[in-house]
Amino acid sequence: MSGVAQNIVVALFVRHPVPGRVKTRLACDLGDEAACDLYRAMVADTITNIKTCGLPIYLFHDGQDAVGLPVEWASAADGIIRQVGGALGERMTAAYEFLFSGGWEQVVLVGSDIPGIDAPLLESAIAAIRGYDVVFSPAFDGGYCLVAAQKDRFNASIFRNIPWSTSDVLKTTLEVCRADGLSYTLLDPRQDIDTLTDIEAYCGQPAAHAAFTNRWLVAHGYMAPPTS
Repeated sequence: MSGVAQNIVVALFVRHPVPGRVKTRLACDLGDEAACDLYRAMVADTITNIKTCGLPIYLFHDGQDAVGLPVEWASAADGIIRQVGGALGERMTAAYEFLFSGGWEQVVLVGSDIPGIDAPLLESAIAAIRGYDVVFSPAFDGGYCLVAAQKDRFNASIFRNIPWSTSDVLKTTLEVCRADGLSYTLLDPRQDIDTLTDIEAYCGQPAAHAAFTNRWLVAHGYMAPPTS
């Protein structure tokens, strides 16, 4: 798949991998260093799977500048942009508007703590967006891990007045879509990893294309090694 030829770009929201600042809920059980290392593994898997699709990738980071981002993240990116805005919805809206203003016609925005975001899911989103105003991949915690839209159909209302960081994120977002007459479709759900319970759920059905995450989980005794 040629993402450039189809004018499609992936926006990946990342946090600077600083122990004590990322995956803080997970760090309550794993410790700051381990939680940060697991986060880096999940981002590495997401970037690898985006690149497998041949799609360009823009990193939207939460720092003042790109200093401190891992070299392997920066070298894989086609652009590195600071997140702007207050609430998550404002930052997501700004990312879409930045990319649309840069000439991209289709944007797939994904989070960075979902190792199950793989090439088949991204390809499904790209195929689906041709027929809908907005495409979501649900997360098992009531939110979503992927949202895709086209420039000529984008409506920022899907990011306004949403109860972020609650189990009602997707439910409320779909209510907004219906109220505003926006067509949508839901792709297969994915497991995000915020807590030890999430790790346990993920390990029960690990993603096949999450080599870095799975390797970390095996090395730290959360998941059995694959059988030969």
